[in-house]
Amino acid sequence: MKNKYMILLLIIIVVGAGFFYIGNEVISKKVRKINAYDKKIKEEQEKLNSAKVLNEQLSEVSKVILASITDKREYSPEEINAFVKKLADLADKYEITVNAVVPKVVSGLNRHYVEQQYTLEINCTFVQLGKFLTELEGFDNIMEINTLTVNPIPTENSSELTDTRYRVSILLTTVKIVKEA
Repeated sequence: MKNKYMILLLIIIVVGAGFFYIGNEVISKKVRKINAYDKKIKEEQEKLNSAKVLNEQLSEVSKVILASITDKREYSPEEINAFVKKLADLADKYEITVNAVVPKVVSGLNRHYVEQQYTLEINCTFVQLGKFLTELEGFDNIMEINTLTVNPIPTENSSELTDTRYRVSILLTTVKIVKEA
């Protein structure tokens, strides 16, 4: 009788071990499958994040393009005055002295776009100039800085330790694309 119990115990142990082995294999297989799904989800999430960033950047570019499309063959006085005011406000923000802002109409033979030039003369430090140009770059206009001339302003008392101020002349051009009919 003792042998029968031993055989029964041995069968129970083998069946139990088999059960745990098979259970472990099934669970391991499911865990591997879950890890593969996690990896795919992470990759797709990275693609989605990249797409969101690219979408934001492209929406900024599209704002500039949409703001730069016109039906007119020349800038209106309101547009010119609004841009001059934006330049003056930007200079005011960084406490830059504006000596002159002179708009000049550029007439050209190319009828696919219209240009407007501005000559801006300011007095500022290099730090102020850097901040000014950085924010100018963020305007929703297509623009090109044609020339940038920087000359030091002579000071009466050179023994003072102050920031050197410069007279800066900037010739910049804004461009609008003429929408075809």
